[in-house]
Amino acid sequence: MAKASTNKIRNSLDSELYLLDYLRTGFRSEVCALIPENETVEAILDMVLDSDNWKDCSGKDVPPPDFVSDADALMLEVMRVDDHERPGDRRGIVNPARAHETEIINNYEREFAKMLSQAADGASLTILGKTDLPTSEDHSYSMYLSGFRRIVSKHASRADEYRHNHPNHGLVFYIFDESTGYFESAERLEHEVREGMELRGRPHHFFADRAFLDVIKRSKADYFIWHTPFKHENLFAEGLLLPETVIYDVRSINVPELDYDETRMVSTEI
Repeated sequence: MAKASTNKIRNSLDSELYLLDYLRTGFRSEVCALIPENETVEAILDMVLDSDNWKDCSGKDVPPPDFVSDADALMLEVMRVDDHERPGDRRGIVNPARAHETEIINNYEREFAKMLSQAADGASLTILGKTDLPTSEDHSYSMYLSGFRRIVSKHASRADEYRHNHPNHGLVFYIFDESTGYFESAERLEHEVREGMELRGRPHHFFADRAFLDVIKRSKADYFIWHTPFKHENLFAEGLLLPETVIYDVRSINVPELDYDETRMVSTEI
């Protein structure tokens, strides 16, 4: 992001380049799953992680998608999803966490501008909104799935345009997922989940959730990268280690698919 003295303050999480850099700089091979696990999928991931050949096309005056590598014959579209969305009081949806991020920037824009003006070139600002809502109101599996479906479908509707702009290029969808981890409670919950409660259930293997996989299969992408840096299931269930990054060959998905009861899904963040 350019110096704040000449540009409006912007949350780096609203930048496609930053979201891609987040994957590249924080990638951990030990918590990455390839589906299927083969040399082709591994090669696609390596190409995406290597920034050398990629051209940033995320600006308004450049034909989409967001990034293109002619050397690798690949193109990549970036998207962001979380589990905070809610139906609005009127039409559409609201996102309390995103609204709080905007509020913070508006309230402290002068201070942020001064701070960034004194920082190194290329410094950026990352704001994470906090709603202070009860868990059941702050994190919703059903709205997480709904938002995932809506956002991926929106980009899928432009897949033909992407392919027209860059013929003979493979299409990669990359989704930066800010949601928490979830588990499916063994019992139907009658009360708000609170700190210290003991619950029985099974973890949410998001990468094999049939409902999400159906969205990915319909995405019209050739490859789909799902990065989930904030789930941290291991902090809530001893010995549990799920992938943080998953890359799919969309036409060759071969994992056993799992079904979950939306009414019993609980966020692990209290």
